[in-house]
This record gives sequence, structure tokens and C-alpha cells, in this order.
Amino acid sequence: MSRLAGLFRTARPLQWVKNLLVFLPLLFAVDLVWEPGDLGTLLPYIPRLAGLFAAFCALSSAVYMLNDLADREADRRHTTKRTRPIASGRVPAWLAGVALTGLAVAGMLGLYGISTQSWELPLIGAIYLVANVGYSLRLKRVALVDVMIVAGGYVLRAVAGAVAVGAAPSPWLYAVTAAGALFIVIGRRYAEARLAGEEPETQRATLSHYAPPLGGQLLILSATAALVSYTLYAVEADNLPSNNTMLLTVPLVIFGLFRYLYLLNNSRDAESPELLMLRDAPLLLAITAWMVVAGAVLVLN
Repeated sequence: MSRLAGLFRTARPLQWVKNLLVFLPLLFAVDLVWEPGDLGTLLPYIPRLAGLFAAFCALSSAVYMLNDLADREADRRHTTKRTRPIASGRVPAWLAGVALTGLAVAGMLGLYGISTQSWELPLIGAIYLVANVGYSLRLKRVALVDVMIVAGGYVLRAVAGAVAVGAAPSPWLYAVTAAGALFIVIGRRYAEARLAGEEPETQRATLSHYAPPLGGQLLILSATAALVSYTLYAVEADNLPSNNTMLLTVPLVIFGLFRYLYLLNNSRDAESPELLMLRDAPLLLAITAWMVVAGAVLVLN
């Protein structure tokens, strides 16, 4: 039971929230594959996307296990990561290898089943796995390349969602997801560098590169890219209301970005974006308000 609990912890269930990105293409496909005035047109896509979410949970958990397996020696020198099940020896390396292989196979089979025996989703899953294997074994030690790979994983999730609902991936889907993902990933590295003290390399090989001044510059650039790309989407997307009422959501996005920047510089939870989003009431309120306002704009126009 102790080993099973350790495997579950190594699977990073809190990180599964990232896989909700597979539902994002439904927003970009409004008036293309579903009608906001008839929510019945939306319902057939939910089970399909739920299965896609589960498949990516399996794939991402396999990646986390591989990463912990590769990092177990470095994690043992970290003040908090040394308690991770693989680093502490609670989960043997062989058991982690078996578990991650099983999760990877299950995730790929799930993608194949969802794609109705087509090749698109399994190909996206294969790209995701290959990129993250490269990341875990070598590329996470290359500054800038490491954050590009992690951000690319967010984009692949969104593209998989678009394929699953049969919508042509929108350029705005790529732009908004990529910019937002870079902001979150660079923000995490920035916060890790802030909290790591004077020897960040003992925690992550590239971490010193993401401390100020470069880390701060990258963070501002990525935040600006996220805001500009979202604002242009709200104005230019053909399938949004022609009266530009989606611009009502832009102040909420600005507040969310500002609040996140504040937390990166002040919160002890800044190393974990999922914890920030779940524990910080103002940020959670901004996300909820955005969902309400965006939904109202789509339904009422």
C-alpha cells in the first residue's frame, strides 16, 4: 500500500489540471462546431474530450515518473524534493519503470480509441512523449530549450482537443495557448530561482539563467505576448460576436496576469502554478469571472 500511494503521488494528480487544455478548442470553435444558443450541440463532444483528458493524464503521469526517475540523485540533495517517493527509495526504480511504461501504453491506446482508429491523435501523443523523453534525459539542461519544450506540451494538448472535436486548429488557438504557456512556464522557473537561494544549480541545471535580469525580462515579454495575443483574438476572431463584446473579458485577463506576477514575486507556492490557481482567492475569482463573462458574451450575442 505504501508503494501504491507513492506511485500515485509520483503520478502528480495535481498536475492533471493542465490537461483541461484539451477542452480549450471548444471555445475557439464556437459557431463552427457548436452553437452558443443551443447547448445541446455542445454535449456530444464532452465524453470524447473527457476520454482525451484521461489519456493525457496517463501520458503526463508517465512523463513525471520518468523525470523523477532520471532526477532521483539530484532530488536527494534538494530540501523538499528529497521526500519524493523515488528519491527517498519508497518506490523502487524498477517499479517506477514498469508503471510509467504501463501508463504510456494506456495513454497511447486511449488516443487511438478516441481517434476512431485514425492516426492524428496517436501522432500527437507520440510527439508529446518523444519531446518529453528528450527533455527528461538531456534537454532540460539546455536553457531556453527546456521552457520551449514544456510550453510545447501545452500547445499539443490544445491541438489534440481541436482534432478530437473535428475543428480545424485556429491560428488563435496556437497563439494564445503558446504565449500563455510560456508565461506560466517561465514564471515557474523565475519563482524557483527566487526561492532556491544561492545555489540554484543544485535544484535545476538551468535555473540560474531564469533569475533576474534575464528571467524578469523573459517573464515580461511572455506576459505581454499573452495579453496582446488574447486581445487580438477577442477583436479579430471571425467566429466571435461582431460587436467586439468579447473585449469585456480583457480586463479580467489583465488582472489575472498582474495577480500572477505578484504571486510569483511574493508567494511561497509560486513554484507550483496549479497551487497558485487553486489557493489564491483573487486569482481563482478572476478565472471564474472570465468564464462567466465569456460564456455570457457567447450566449447572449
